[in-house]
Amino acid sequence: MSAHAHPTQSAAFPGDRVVDQLMAVARNASLNIEEHDPIDYWYRLGQRNAYAHATAQLLAPELGHDPFTIAERITTALDAGTTDLRELRDAAYGARAVTTPPEPSIEWVGPKAFDAQHRNIRGVDRDYGMRWGPRSNQRISLRLDGDAATNGLLYAYDPTWQEYAVLSTSAPRAAVDRAFAHATDTDIHMPIETFVQLVGSYRAALECARRDPASVAEVQL
Repeated sequence: MSAHAHPTQSAAFPGDRVVDQLMAVARNASLNIEEHDPIDYWYRLGQRNAYAHATAQLLAPELGHDPFTIAERITTALDAGTTDLRELRDAAYGARAVTTPPEPSIEWVGPKAFDAQHRNIRGVDRDYGMRWGPRSNQRISLRLDGDAATNGLLYAYDPTWQEYAVLSTSAPRAAVDRAFAHATDTDIHMPIETFVQLVGSYRAALECARRDPASVAEVQL
């Protein structure tokens, strides 16, 4: 074995505790992003990216990888909904490929079929724009039964064919809001299927945070 071989992930590294703390703060900032407050959104996003880059700077000498590459692995994992520190470390080391949920199958139906199946779902539609899909004209809406509702019917409408597609019968409003903010920053004409994948990723991350409140506790450095 070469004397210059890079240590593996399991090798002892004096900065392990600091790396985990920095990753935890980056994760917490990512989970606490408030999309409805532009100032808070950019502050938290900048905070998350700064801690990801700080983590990368610590790991770069050990891994022999470019710090920007390591930081991108971390932020990509966070965007995909990863919250477990071990999984974030795996992503930083390049030991785990961050994957998104499989692309969903979207079934489009006419207005009569849509109304027959979902007319009994009360609520007011919260629209997320009419700019999605290959023709940049599909609309995404979340039907919520009152301002206090946390879950609702997520569906899309295609005006070209006058068809509807149910994306989720009980989509969390918080996950949809985060997916919308993500899409606004990356692809304002995102395909419906990709948007649904984002909702699924954020839903999983939020459910993980609810199951383990300690995982999003502030880390004291």
